[in-house]
Amino acid sequence: MFQKFFPLLMAAAFLSGGVACKKKETAAERQARAVEAFKLKQKIEAIKTYTALVTKYPDSDFAPKAQERLTVLGPLPAATPAKKK
Repeated sequence: MFQKFFPLLMAAAFLSGGVACKKKETAAERQARAVEAFKLKQKIEAIKTYTALVTKYPDSDFAPKAQERLTVLGPLPAATPAKKK
């Protein structure tokens, strides 16, 4: 009887062990992810601000430089879903 259930028990152990062995995120990886999120937030805010300046004050002395920065920054990044912890 033991020989009959042994492969089943081993398979269950390997499957449950694989779930438990999820790679832990290091402090450096968390920091890098936080920095990237901050940079993305800053880029989005800059694009919104430059767009508002060019739209509301097209005759401003700053409008050409704002338009140039918009060209460099590109379009607004697509929204990404929040990652669960």
